Amino acid sequence: MKLIDLSQEIKHRDKNGQHPSHPVPLVFSFITHGEGYEELKGRGSYTTEWLNVNTHASTHLDAQKHTNPDPKAMTIDQLPLEWCYGDAVCIDLSNKPPKSWITPEDLENACKKGNVNIQKGDILLLYTGHWNRTKGTPAYPTDNPGLTREGADWIKKKDVKLYGIDAVTTDNPIDQAQNLLFPTHDLLRDEGLPHVENLANLDKVVNKRFTFIGFPIKIKGASASWIRAVALLKD
Repeated sequence: MKLIDLSQEIKHRDKNGQHPSHPVPLVFSFITHGEGYEELKGRGSYTTEWLNVNTHASTHLDAQKHTNPDPKAMTIDQLPLEWCYGDAVCIDLSNKPPKSWITPEDLENACKKGNVNIQKGDILLLYTGHWNRTKGTPAYPTDNPGLTREGADWIKKKDVKLYGIDAVTTDNPIDQAQNLLFPTHDLLRDEGLPHVENLANLDKVVNKRFTFIGFPIKIKGASASWIRAVALLKD
């Protein structure tokens, strides 16, 4: 078996790993080596960190509460762990240019070209190549391709339990900024289908079938959580 890390880092004041509307993470030393000597009576030292991080920072999973105002909408701590683990496939959409729309035709063609068969209950990952091309640059949070409403509906009809993308959002940034359209987040609101954003290294699993692991932190009542996304590949 081979483990592939599909996660991005949480870094201090990292603007490029966040959605433009979200605050940057703040990561500080809380206790440093040397400060703990008095408590331990000179027998050693320890260090701890203090974080101020939006739940939608870096690689994270959105729960229904993110876009559904209903008090009964599913929160991240209520999301079944079975949805975050299981058989997965990754399709190749790296031919899509920046800020373009991912349509049902694009999704169908990617499946055909990659010989990928999406099965009911799968986890579907969308490799756009956006992270590979723009990581660490100002273009990363703003220039990704995103799904059209029809593209989002196509994914829903495939009966996947989770899907994800290598960008700050599954939606198209032009639609978000100019037209206030959020088809994938509407899908989350109306159907409860969760998604993962800010994935990395999808080029290593594209057109493959593997096991996906991406458990959220159990933050009570939260709309999202950071995950350590991992692909488990057979040799």
